[in-house]
Amino acid sequence: MKRPTAIAKRPSQRRGGAAVWLLVLVGLASAGGYAWWRSVEAQKAAAAMTDAVLHKVDRQDFSLQITERGEIQSAGGVEVKSEVKTLGAAGISILRIIPEGTQVEPGDFLVELDSSSLQNDRLLQQINFNTAEASVIEAQNLYDTAVIAVKEYVNGLFVQEKQTIESEIFVAEEDLSRAKEYVEYSKRLAGKGYVSELQLQADRFAVENAQKALDAAKTKLMVLEDYTRAKTVKTLESDAAIAQAKLKSLQNSYQLESDKLRDIEDQIAKCVITAPAAGTVIYAHGDRPQGGGGGGTEFVVEEGAAIRERQTIIRLPDVSSMQVVVDINESLIQHVKEGMPAAVKLVGGDGKVLKGRVSKVNQYAEPTNWRRANVKDYKAYVAIESEPGQLKTGMTASVTISAMYVPDSIVTPVQSVYAHGDKLYCFVQEGDAVVPKEVTVGPTNDRFFVVESGLDVNDEVALNPRALASQVALPEISADEKQQAVDNGADWRKLQEEQQEPKPAATASAGERTTAAKTSKSTAGVGQGG
Repeated sequence: MKRPTAIAKRPSQRRGGAAVWLLVLVGLASAGGYAWWRSVEAQKAAAAMTDAVLHKVDRQDFSLQITERGEIQSAGGVEVKSEVKTLGAAGISILRIIPEGTQVEPGDFLVELDSSSLQNDRLLQQINFNTAEASVIEAQNLYDTAVIAVKEYVNGLFVQEKQTIESEIFVAEEDLSRAKEYVEYSKRLAGKGYVSELQLQADRFAVENAQKALDAAKTKLMVLEDYTRAKTVKTLESDAAIAQAKLKSLQNSYQLESDKLRDIEDQIAKCVITAPAAGTVIYAHGDRPQGGGGGGTEFVVEEGAAIRERQTIIRLPDVSSMQVVVDINESLIQHVKEGMPAAVKLVGGDGKVLKGRVSKVNQYAEPTNWRRANVKDYKAYVAIESEPGQLKTGMTASVTISAMYVPDSIVTPVQSVYAHGDKLYCFVQEGDAVVPKEVTVGPTNDRFFVVESGLDVNDEVALNPRALASQVALPEISADEKQQAVDNGADWRKLQEEQQEPKPAATASAGERTTAAKTSKSTAGVGQGG
């Protein structure tokens, strides 16, 4: 019997079997990798759950309180200012000043300023005044003389000259009449042969001469009345007008010199300042700004200190009406409005809290110096509504302004919010894992954020998101998002380096600056991630 002969396998069959085995091996490797990944993720979740410090989100009334320190001042009272004009940059020095804290009554002495330069100015100005006065007297006499000259000519010299000419006309008419009579008489005598022809011609010449004399006198009168009088009056009136103009000019100069002298005397009188009202003397120390370069020097009221015009030297406060003046940072000023309630507590006092209310908020930032060039503060005035008691101006008080109140709002602690790129996240427990949830937050009071979206009541959030950042699945950040974060003011490299747990924010106390922000991108007190 023959044994069966083995048939050789084709190459294609051999290749097909190898592919099957390869697929089986790849499947086993994938299953193993997936099982390993699930194991690692489970370990991460378990580790995250183990490391997470959880806080349950709830609803509560949110309040934003801004606490600042400020100086107590009188809301009323009187400010005593220097009214002495200072031409130089240095100002005018204080010679004497009443001690601070002195109780004064109206009219009591307060300050004496140095008037020595004004005394010298008054002496020189007195000379100028006397010279101007003499010039006015001289000009007045010249003007009066010119006015009299016009009247003298119109009512005197002209009339006198006219009468003289009229007399000449009368004489000429009489001479002409006699000459005509002689001619007629000579004609009769000549007819009888008693008068020669030569004599007759002489008498006729006398008539013509008398006529010409009469015509000349009449012409002289006409010239006097029609031309000479008008010309002379015009000249005299012009002289009077010129004298009057010079007089007015000198009178104006005299008035100017007189005003200068009076002003200097008034300035000398204002060098001695008396109390306009009753009160306790408080020196107006403070910062005095310098010229355009920014910065300033501290000004102290004392003997020898230089005072500028309109600078406050002394305050006489009205103790029945007191207020606290505080500086509010520009990041908070939008929350502070007139009429907001405030609590006032004296620093270093017995802890008694006084009721107050915001009475005024300045619309413009205060001047800055080179040390705080990038810090903008706004003045706010808080009127104290409680009985002031022993409050004194110049004391330091802590003011807490109730700037915002949001009832029944979802809140989460500030340390539970984690910044990743340009978004904010909270790490929330879901089952056995901690997962990131994107959130949108509103105002903050340095302890809590108002959550606008992303969280619900009873969600448990991690208070240590920095420690868990490497254990949760945060989305990848693109290069554009990184650049956007830099453009928004965040230093991306610094954010990568700051991988440490932030300290929990403490409740604002007296003198501490409370910060607030309303943003969904970056905010004070939140973790930064990369």
